[in-house]
Amino acid sequence: MNKWLQFLGFEQDQIPEDAEISFRFANLPESWGVFVLVAAVFLIIWFVLRTYRRENASCPRWAKHLLAGLRLAVAAGLLFIFLEPSISYTKSRSLRPVLALLRDTSESMNTSDRYVDEDAARSAASVLDISVESLRQKKPSRVEIVNRMFAKDDAYLVKSLSKKGRLRVLDFSGSVETRDMPGIGEGVLDESKGSGEKEEEGVVLSELKAGGSSTDLTRAIREALADKLTSAVVVVTDGQHNVESNPDEAIEDARARNIPVFFIGLGDPDRPQNLSVSNLYADPQVWNNDPFQIQGVLRAEGVSEESVRVSLVELSEAEDGSRVENIIESKDVEIPAEGGQLRVDFSHTPKTPGEKLLTVRADILEGESNLNDNQPAAPARVQVLDDNARVLIVSGGPSWEYRALVRLLTREKMIDISCWLQSLDDGRQQQGNTPIDALPATREELFQYDVVVLLDPDPREFDEEGIKLLKDFVREHSGGLLYMPGPVFAGSFLTNAQTSGIAELLPVQLGDVGSMEVNSLLSPNNREWPLAVVASNADQPIMRFFNDVQKTLMQWKKLPGTYWSFPALQAAPAARVLIEHSDTTLRRREIARPLLVTGQFGSGRTTYLGFDGTWRWRTKGLDAEFFKRFWIQTTRYLVEGRSLAGKRRGVIETERFRYQVGDRVRISARLRQPNFEPLAAEEVKGEIRLPDGSKSEVTFLPQPGQSGNYEMVFAAAMQGGHRVAVVLPGEVGEEIEIDSNFTVTLPLKEVQQAWLDRDRLIEMARASGGAYYNPADAGDLPGALPDRIKNLTFESPPQPVWDNTVLLFLLAGLLTIEWGLRKKFRLI
Repeated sequence: MNKWLQFLGFEQDQIPEDAEISFRFANLPESWGVFVLVAAVFLIIWFVLRTYRRENASCPRWAKHLLAGLRLAVAAGLLFIFLEPSISYTKSRSLRPVLALLRDTSESMNTSDRYVDEDAARSAASVLDISVESLRQKKPSRVEIVNRMFAKDDAYLVKSLSKKGRLRVLDFSGSVETRDMPGIGEGVLDESKGSGEKEEEGVVLSELKAGGSSTDLTRAIREALADKLTSAVVVVTDGQHNVESNPDEAIEDARARNIPVFFIGLGDPDRPQNLSVSNLYADPQVWNNDPFQIQGVLRAEGVSEESVRVSLVELSEAEDGSRVENIIESKDVEIPAEGGQLRVDFSHTPKTPGEKLLTVRADILEGESNLNDNQPAAPARVQVLDDNARVLIVSGGPSWEYRALVRLLTREKMIDISCWLQSLDDGRQQQGNTPIDALPATREELFQYDVVVLLDPDPREFDEEGIKLLKDFVREHSGGLLYMPGPVFAGSFLTNAQTSGIAELLPVQLGDVGSMEVNSLLSPNNREWPLAVVASNADQPIMRFFNDVQKTLMQWKKLPGTYWSFPALQAAPAARVLIEHSDTTLRRREIARPLLVTGQFGSGRTTYLGFDGTWRWRTKGLDAEFFKRFWIQTTRYLVEGRSLAGKRRGVIETERFRYQVGDRVRISARLRQPNFEPLAAEEVKGEIRLPDGSKSEVTFLPQPGQSGNYEMVFAAAMQGGHRVAVVLPGEVGEEIEIDSNFTVTLPLKEVQQAWLDRDRLIEMARASGGAYYNPADAGDLPGALPDRIKNLTFESPPQPVWDNTVLLFLLAGLLTIEWGLRKKFRLI
């Protein structure tokens, strides 16, 4: 048939290889029409023969027969065209189902099990081709066993699975990611080829890498079921599920669709015996000769001992580059019988300034499942600041706030204060560690201080030059400024032509102070309003009472509120609001009245405290601890703007000091030029030093409408301390480095429950119609998968073969020959 089709000029490229070709007449009559067609054919034959039999006798008999044959050939050709001869082809294909392979990439898959359970030990040892004793000695991670299981025997398991369907590989933790599989086609194969033959040879499965911060089995299984061609689901996991969803609901969905779910369980079902120090908390900046707290989070699981030795260790580097350890303090910590998490606190007083590396370490107990987590992966980096902070307090009168604050700071060893009480009678000595005889009026006098605190100052002792001097003190000297308006002098201080320029220093927008009602400035409210702490900023150094943010927020709620506050409108751009007024009637344009706000002016830090009454906080806590902590932390926050190298040119901050693996770390940078004007650049290059010592280049992008403010987002993927730095050009070719530190910890919900939940996996497998397998038996799993390959037959529409030039010329040729012969024998 191919030769005839080629003769008729039919394009055979339209027909796929190995297709079955069939010929038929598209216009062939049916039923009684067949008899009509046959009758018409006989009638035409009879008419042609009769016509040539009666022709002129001068025509030879053989010529008449030839002419009749030509006429009948033309009629046959026309009948051929009338019947519309066509060809069609039939192609058979096999539609292969989808086999979803889910691999657990959560942090728990990095666990190195003890393998107390004999069945689990033998199974893992068989996969690795080692003895059970070697397995328990080497303690390979679950990730290593998974990778070996799929790579073993020339990827036998992967090839066997690919024979049962088109592999769709999904890696999951808290989210689900699809992995490309080289060698996987469209899943439609020729019927003539064996099932999976096309894909089996070139399948390559990428190695598993774990590190997810949570495990969501429900989401993973439902993602696998999303493909309508899915015939079965294979899940490689330890069975832990630590999000709110219920995986039983996803199993029920699979059962309803008759899709079995098979589980390959990894790990040791025996609950581990382990002691770990998961987190380490310490302030990034502390003061020399001033005690500070270091806290380690100790977690015990299955530990039979009643106590353990825990030590605070300082790490340093010797001249030969080796690390030297100095145990500062050790203590015996009681372990609760039920295990769980407890906090171990140490107090340390540094004796030398500079960067210190500190860690908390628990002694290793016999039989622990993990010997590598008895101390954090990276030490805490603490910058010890030197020198006493010099603070100048200026107050318009002897308010309760002034008295309590002076009494507190005078007793602080690391703070040297000078006071200027403006209402003090002439001849009486001012208070403070270093008394002064007059309000500083020159750069030399003022610039010897680190911080200036203005407590509702009287404007009569200030002039325009004095306000300009304060601006230079903050902007150029990197000094810190705190302003607390009060009901006595705030109105006149902020409206007086000589002193109103102080508003430029403040991190709030005041609006038209002159038009404010006198009552709103002078009259106290008879009702106490609770302080509304901005929860997202509760970890800011000024606000932190405890290392636990929630505990800090609870303590703030217990502190006395405020009766009077200054009617500031809103925070200035790039400022951070720490406390707001809780009275919703004071909102303007849906913005709460700011009470405590921090900001930056030039190279120095500023703080606005828009209410009085912090002295009443002394009634809370032991020995007025929260009043003390607030003011000391506020003072140190303002001092640090001057004390830390590079802070004159900017600051790098993170939203908090501690993050978990998987978190997105938002890092902001406020940068300035050598003249302390905001830095203007399309982007700023920085560098992050990772816990393993490697470095990664990052890019800060400018924030719209915020001059000198830049931001970047970093994905926390490695446990330990991180350092981010930006280098800016200085004067005379020098370079100024601005840096900040933050810590990344492992997600607790992944490390708290890390054993193999075998019973749960068996139950879910049975509920779906699947089965549970140990890693050593995984080679038997492909044989249990359902065979749901569908055979599809495709028949093409009829394609005519009569509509071509060959047939046209053939008919024309026959008619021409007939006409020539009739003319020759004078039949025309």
